[in-house]
Amino acid sequence: MEKYYNTKVRNTSFKPGDLVYRSNEASRVEDTGKLGPKWEGPYEVTEALGKGSYKLKDRDGRELPRTWNVCNLKKYV
Repeated sequence: MEKYYNTKVRNTSFKPGDLVYRSNEASRVEDTGKLGPKWEGPYEVTEALGKGSYKLKDRDGRELPRTWNVCNLKKYV
């Protein structure tokens, strides 16, 4: 089972300078209900801290106050 799981899982990692979306559910900035947006952003990755945690800044250059886990981020297309 482990071999099957490892073949299906995709590693997701970001480098400083990458643009990402942040999960609205994780940030809890606004409760927009069922039809509200699921993702916020884009944000720029400023630092990769290891084990899937990242520091982000918004488009105005302000650093976000906490770190974000890779499970709450998705690549900006």
